[in-house]
Amino acid sequence: MSKELLKSWAKKDFKIEWFSGTGAGGQYRNKTQNCCRITHIETGLTETGQNHRERSRNRKEAFERLAKKVVSNWKEQTKSEKVINDEIVRTYNVPDNRVKDHSSNTQVLYKNLDNELDMLITERILSKTNEYSSKTTSKK
Repeated sequence: MSKELLKSWAKKDFKIEWFSGTGAGGQYRNKTQNCCRITHIETGLTETGQNHRERSRNRKEAFERLAKKVVSNWKEQTKSEKVINDEIVRTYNVPDNRVKDHSSNTQVLYKNLDNELDMLITERILSKTNEYSSKTTSKK
């Protein structure tokens, strides 16, 4: 899935800034702007590349590190599941804009979660009630 994420990126998703580096290098380092700072606009994550003399190498270095950061951030968002008593309650999948309640098997859009949270909780309670009543009737 992270390959699909990488393929969906375009130049407009990033902000690239060039600046003079810091540290060793003397006059050459101070008079050229070879250091690159790339920002992923959607997430606000930033990386810099300033270890090389060539702009292209610094840009490549910064972008590779930023790509790893954005993909790990994306994976973390898709994994944000709530677990109660070893049971997955709900999965919040922000990149795909969906929330799924595993007990009631109900899905809602993530952006509508504020409006539909009561409905999700009600569905969960009803499914647990039905599950409990079926267990008690089967014991008799």
